[in-house]
Amino acid sequence: MPLIQVQVTAPLTPQQDTMLHTELTNAVVEVFHKPVEYVMVHVESQADLWMAGEKLTHGALVSVCLMGDMQNADCDAFTARVCGWFKQEMGIPGEKVYTLFQTINQWGWNGKIL
Repeated sequence: MPLIQVQVTAPLTPQQDTMLHTELTNAVVEVFHKPVEYVMVHVESQADLWMAGEKLTHGALVSVCLMGDMQNADCDAFTARVCGWFKQEMGIPGEKVYTLFQTINQWGWNGKIL
């Protein structure tokens, strides 16, 4: 069960929110080859993010949690895709988009551990 959590400092329009959820879901399916039925995406806009002791006025943190190993090339591809979306759709430069990758050994779902 892939989980993508995003915190972005800017407000999102309803259209941007839908587009971001769709883009992240598609990126997980296409880059990490995970079934769409298991992809969960959580987006928080107007987040209070700080980097190097200063508040980010225009930035994002994207956390990717997947079961199993992730290849560096796939993480690079995902990061490039997400940075491209934020630049094109919200004007957030890639150097202000941070990605975190975590592998998860166990997920609980439907009353059991997967």
